Amino acid sequence: MNRILIFIITVMLLVTSTSSCAKKAPEQTAVKSKNVLAALRDLSKAYEKKDLAAFMAGVAPGYRDRDALAKSVNEVFAKYETIHFNIQYNRMLIMVEEKGMTKAVFNWDAEWLAAGGALQKNGGRITLVFEPGSVKLVSIDGKNPFVPQPGEMPGK
Repeated sequence: MNRILIFIITVMLLVTSTSSCAKKAPEQTAVKSKNVLAALRDLSKAYEKKDLAAFMAGVAPGYRDRDALAKSVNEVFAKYETIHFNIQYNRMLIMVEEKGMTKAVFNWDAEWLAAGGALQKNGGRITLVFEPGSVKLVSIDGKNPFVPQPGEMPGK
């Protein structure tokens, strides 16, 4: 009886000791997606706080017309007292290309309030493209969400 008990305990110890309980490292795409989300949060926070240096820190040096973007965003900061910028994360698509750029497609909406009380609202669907290594903004495909556009008249 004791031999059977010792045998069962030994087998159970061997089975439990050989089972793998090690945590699996997250896949590379999950890490890149998380980095893109952090970069988007940083861009939107800097934009709402009207911090041009922090905002431009999230834009890659290779961004086409980087100086024009900085000038346009600085003009927006000077013109509007309050900016509310909302990214709709619940319907976001992040595409991670192998050894390539990462694209984030999402809906956004924003409100810009001027000193005189004039309110401008805008929104849309946008694709932002990020560098693979530094996760900085490389390009904007679609209407630039950081520069308010005058509302379009229906039928025009």
